[in-house]
Amino acid sequence: MQDPFLACPQTPLIHLGETGSTNAEAVRIGEKGDEGPIWVMADRQTAGRGRLGRQWCSLDGNLHASLLLPLWYEPEEIMHVSLLAGIALAEAVNAVAAASPQTTTVRPVLKWPNDLLIAHAKCAGVLVETTAITQGSYRGVLGFGVNIAAAPDIPDRPATSLLANGVHTTPSALREHLDTATRSAFQVLASPDGFTHLRESWLAQSMPLGSRIAVTTGTNVRHGEFSGLDTDGALLLTEAGGRLRRITFGDVSAPGMEE
Repeated sequence: MQDPFLACPQTPLIHLGETGSTNAEAVRIGEKGDEGPIWVMADRQTAGRGRLGRQWCSLDGNLHASLLLPLWYEPEEIMHVSLLAGIALAEAVNAVAAASPQTTTVRPVLKWPNDLLIAHAKCAGVLVETTAITQGSYRGVLGFGVNIAAAPDIPDRPATSLLANGVHTTPSALREHLDTATRSAFQVLASPDGFTHLRESWLAQSMPLGSRIAVTTGTNVRHGEFSGLDTDGALLLTEAGGRLRRITFGDVSAPGMEE
């Protein structure tokens, strides 16, 4: 089966002035029968959402965009898409930074599974939502929120923007780079040993191995050292005493890093 996203030379775009949530709008489009691929982008969101049900503060001049597309994976492979989205986000930010003549050295760092930090502060995040259609077939929505022009002031949750780090770009330009980077990442995933290559790429852009982290999973908080990713993309945490724990869902924080 040919992937329509990879086969599409230019992904269609719906650009809205305002919407509640670009992810919710993409889901509505999918429920009406349009499988995608299609981008939904908005200048403003009135009900933006982040991971774990958090509100996403949508400031003017920032990127709020979601990609609707069909996915064909086994249930245990869906996690790959979340990591893939983080990689694409980092690549797109690197691309606009390289194109900005005022840019100082900017090193985006991925926080599992797909948040993006700059100088230990959150600059962007991804919300991936999937709906099973048939066995092995999903409606996928990859939602990207990037602080381009401004960052929200959130107590105890450091945030930054691309502009604050010398990167001058626009939501439209970043969305175009994101389309290219996401397409490239899906091409890698579709190749032999594709996820192995994506996993290596994610690790190359993540925090150093051995970093002290805390992982909140529901009501539990586990502490230990970041020990990389398992072969399926699960987070590996080495706890006190040397026990290696696999984590497939949770929120990661670390001393000096966005929590």
